[in-house]
Amino acid sequence: MKGHTLFYLPNTPEQDFEHLAEQLDLFIITGGDDTPLRRVAELKLAGAMMRQGQPVLGVCHGCFLLTHTLGGIVNNKEGHYDVDHSVIYRGQSHVVNSFHSNYIFKLHESANCLAVDSEGHCEAWIDGTMSGVAWHPERMDRPWLPDEIEDLLFKDKK
Repeated sequence: MKGHTLFYLPNTPEQDFEHLAEQLDLFIITGGDDTPLRRVAELKLAGAMMRQGQPVLGVCHGCFLLTHTLGGIVNNKEGHYDVDHSVIYRGQSHVVNSFHSNYIFKLHESANCLAVDSEGHCEAWIDGTMSGVAWHPERMDRPWLPDEIEDLLFKDKK
């Protein structure tokens, strides 16, 4: 699976997640609905990836799942679904999207916040080989990720 092979993780907890992590270059926890089976499979693979020093990116749902699991606090936010809004990264404004009604109220202690919204809530973070963005880069006309996350995800490709 090394290289450019795309692999979809089945939502079954009975897998050899350590072996699976050995085969992957990157694990992206995508957006979408949260279910108990999905949560178990994603967290088991994320843990295996972390133990092996492999990068994990949480997008939207994945960002909030990782934030909560690592000790952060995620709350509900009204009027934040299906809208574009600005985030500040290194003093520059970037327009991103929101397809959720959550926000990071408190980031877990070991993470480094990379981008914040207009209210100062973290929208992108990195913590070792783990990272998260609250938006969907794949749904943007010009997809964007903070440099630190791109460096993590593409470290062997540059």
